[in-house]
Amino acid sequence: MNEQNELLSASDAQIDDSMQYASPMVLRGLLYQLTGDKSVIDMPAGTSAKFGVGKEMAYESDADLLKAKGAAFLKAYRDSGAGELDIGPPERMRRSLSLTAGHEIPENELHIWQEEAALDRWARGVHWTGGAAPKAAQDFQVAVIGTGISGLNVAVQLKQAGIPFTVFEKNPEVGGSWFENRYPGARVDTSSRGYTHLFSYDYPYEYSYSPRDHNLKYFKWVADNFNIRSNIQFNTEVTAMHWDEATAKWTLKSNGPSGPETHEYNAVISCVGFLSRPQMPVIEGMESFTGDAFHLAAWPDGVDVKDKRVAVVGSGASGYQTTPVIAETAAHTFLFQRQPNWCLEDEIYLKKLPPQTLWLDRNFPYYSNYVRFRIGALMSPEVAKLGVTIDPNFVDPHARSLGNKYTRDMCIDFATRKLGSRPDLLEKMIPKFPPMASRPIRVDSDYSVYDALLRDNVSLMTDGIDRITPKGIVSAGVEHELDIIAFATGFRANDFLWPMEVRGSGGVQIEEVWQKDGPRAYLGSMVAGFPNLFMCYGPTSNNFGGFTVVDLLELVAQFALRCIQGLIENEKRSVEVSDEGYWRFAAILDEMDRQMIYMDPRANNYYQNHGRSAVNGPLDIRRMWRWLNDPAGSPPTESDAGLRPYFGEDLVVG
Repeated sequence: MNEQNELLSASDAQIDDSMQYASPMVLRGLLYQLTGDKSVIDMPAGTSAKFGVGKEMAYESDADLLKAKGAAFLKAYRDSGAGELDIGPPERMRRSLSLTAGHEIPENELHIWQEEAALDRWARGVHWTGGAAPKAAQDFQVAVIGTGISGLNVAVQLKQAGIPFTVFEKNPEVGGSWFENRYPGARVDTSSRGYTHLFSYDYPYEYSYSPRDHNLKYFKWVADNFNIRSNIQFNTEVTAMHWDEATAKWTLKSNGPSGPETHEYNAVISCVGFLSRPQMPVIEGMESFTGDAFHLAAWPDGVDVKDKRVAVVGSGASGYQTTPVIAETAAHTFLFQRQPNWCLEDEIYLKKLPPQTLWLDRNFPYYSNYVRFRIGALMSPEVAKLGVTIDPNFVDPHARSLGNKYTRDMCIDFATRKLGSRPDLLEKMIPKFPPMASRPIRVDSDYSVYDALLRDNVSLMTDGIDRITPKGIVSAGVEHELDIIAFATGFRANDFLWPMEVRGSGGVQIEEVWQKDGPRAYLGSMVAGFPNLFMCYGPTSNNFGGFTVVDLLELVAQFALRCIQGLIENEKRSVEVSDEGYWRFAAILDEMDRQMIYMDPRANNYYQNHGRSAVNGPLDIRRMWRWLNDPAGSPPTESDAGLRPYFGEDLVVG
């Protein structure tokens, strides 16, 4: 989204001012790539652990020099007319990305990291062998279920590929969870600049971590900008899917404005996610309450908490997000907490991005590409492993590795700085389990649930709920009168595809396959016995292996799209994972799960199911990238510790 005219009219002072907000590490690699300036190579990097926070350069003089070099480059580019600018010689790329990352990018991983930089915004789509879609593509119909971040990506990629498709969306607008979750304080916990599709990496998000309304604005923009609304059936819910072996097609039953309908499709890509169906608790007397009671994910229009007595039941991400916002205007807010959660301090969580930063994104060639890359590099598998993997040789009753202890110490320091004046509160807000055993909650340094708890009009309730009465909630024998009860009690995370009835080969229902030990999916996408059915954000795809969740969702979608491409180009009818491949992949995950901190038994979370995790994926993103890029079954060219499945053996084509 480069605005060349904007740069052409920029003054030297404006360029100098904007450059003060530039990331030195981004400038370091980018300037080397664009100019070949070798003087930036020997600058020692700092030790920042997250983009935008911490000391990026070891010496302030180096940071100042990089900003001066960046300003000089941009002024010269402006004076030259700000025309099209080539990225520079490919032989510089590995070094330039390494300079921005702050660590060496291996040669055999360069293609992964180039893709992460979005130098080709369509890299994760379909690339027809003949350069254009074959005629057979017009006869291949794909159903997409859901218009969250996965569904929109799949729809855009199918549109780009020229494959006919229909999207079913149960709501009246796109957005998925971001359409439904409208509670006060709803906000993404992934950096906004990493929470975009590869094809729209340069979307101008205004916040470091965008609030719900801004995420929804982006989703609407995708639907409009890529012209996919005409393919969407709104207010239409898929109720059942049955595989017909004779026709090699899926029969879908839906219920929409015209009533029940039946459709046939060659393939189905489900993008319903696993945090889409609210989980309501079972509490005595719930139905007797005479005030407003609802799940946070279904916050009713028109509900106003001003001067009301409000209970927030639950202490996960939504509970901790909404409590400080509600407390600002409510007469009194009660936070009912079964167990505390770890809070990760972030200086910029609630902050808008400076306008100078957005100006750089628009006007400095490839700057936003290298920003996106750096976000991914700082969430590399090595970094992820430090915080989420058990070290069997590390002995500590409160942590499972040195990196895990470091995270715990930081969290406790933050909580102590906030709640040190109230030892009674501090004790109740320190979890008994190690960080990452349950989902940690990103909060702002300046105002969070900790600050809310210090208010006179906020009470932390930790004695549990005895029952609900017409007037309120009884806890420890005391009735607290309320006007509103908001349940922040999570989702039916382990009920994948529910409440759809999904039947594969032989009429087998997918719940029957998953009954033994919980939901599983090959590469987070396929289930044996269910041909031409792909899931995005299916079982075992909640990524703990580096990069952002959006990256993995796009890679899984790419796998589905390239399988469909293979069917069309080779005039085949069906593809499914073999039973052997399905269980071989499951065994790999089960073995790795045992090394993950999220399996710690002390945490009460949705991660664990049937003694394993049906939700989380422990494999590092590089390994998943290699697997998901090769559905056709070409022989592996790189060793992956013997864990890389050979797709030709795992997939059955008919």
